[in-house]
Amino acid sequence: MSKQDEGSQIYTFSLWQQTSLITSTLIGVGVLTLPRTTTSRLFEAGWIAPILGSIWVFFSIWMIAALSRRFPGKTFIEYSPIIWGSAKRPRQGRWLSLPWMLSYLLFMYTSTGIVSRIFGEVVVTSVLLDTPLEVIIITMFLLAQILCMHEVEVVARVNELLFPLILFPILFIALASFQKAEWNNMFPLFRASGKSLFDGVYEAVYSFSGYEIMLIFFAYAHENNSKVRAGFYGIGIAMFVYTLIVLAGIVVFGFEELQRVTWPTLELVKTTQVPGLILERLESAFLAVWVAAVFTTVANAYYAFVYGLRQLFNKGIVFQRIVSALMFIPLFFIALWPQNIVEIFRVSSYLGFVSLALNLGVPILYWIILYMKGMVQGEKERKAGG
Repeated sequence: MSKQDEGSQIYTFSLWQQTSLITSTLIGVGVLTLPRTTTSRLFEAGWIAPILGSIWVFFSIWMIAALSRRFPGKTFIEYSPIIWGSAKRPRQGRWLSLPWMLSYLLFMYTSTGIVSRIFGEVVVTSVLLDTPLEVIIITMFLLAQILCMHEVEVVARVNELLFPLILFPILFIALASFQKAEWNNMFPLFRASGKSLFDGVYEAVYSFSGYEIMLIFFAYAHENNSKVRAGFYGIGIAMFVYTLIVLAGIVVFGFEELQRVTWPTLELVKTTQVPGLILERLESAFLAVWVAAVFTTVANAYYAFVYGLRQLFNKGIVFQRIVSALMFIPLFFIALWPQNIVEIFRVSSYLGFVSLALNLGVPILYWIILYMKGMVQGEKERKAGG
């Protein structure tokens, strides 16, 4: 999986590992809230939101993968100065690209804290009622810290291992919940306005947030041409899971009831029975799987942040280990900053807007810069040729 080249390590991620990275990162806290957020805008047609929202996500991941193919073996932190600068003025490229790199790293850092807080809220209100919220958050941080102690190949292996353990149980639970389905809850099929459609799609797009980690990890793809396929496979699997969960919530509860619960998917699991009563409390098994899903979301995002800092300062693994431990201190206070669940969802909504701007805006801007540089270089070549 890795090879030595003059003392440096070049890691290669297979198509399966890239797909696992994307899907495992996407399937996280959004699983518990998406049925409520989409149906609040689109009512009975909330299941359409993940499908329509994935269109923008497919376009974004295609641009990110295409950028990485243009600069094989380089991360977003490494090729940004190249795009913004030139061989004659490398310092200019570094300074012009710095705001975009810092914006990306800051977003990854902040989203890690908020996702950890949502995870903690679910655990202390559903399972460990007497456990302090701070203990749950610190525990998740320590798990992410362990991952940051290693090189990127370990991240790929961990996601490769956990991916089937996350995906198949969630699919099984979603399909099992259709036993109590009332299909009349889907009708009328569509009665939302155009603005409601836009708002519902926006909520779904935010649930896909997380694939921006591939701005870092696409650099280590085994085959340069596998990046687009991995992106499409990963987004496609997440879209299918999200659509299935939202549809299950609608046909079991109806969209009105979904608005009255904070974690609708968890309530859906509680009403689901496994044939033969093999598991009487299915929510315990679901939460065990969901913890693994949130771990991959938090750990992958935090690793992308720490590894980005490591490349920004051109340091080694020792720097990464020290920074990953130190940066957890302010991250802990960021996670505890929202005072209640309402503020948490408000901050999450703001992060969703920032995620959309970064994941769509930055790749588009970078491609525009590349196109303009190509035109200028072509014009110089024509003048030089007479």
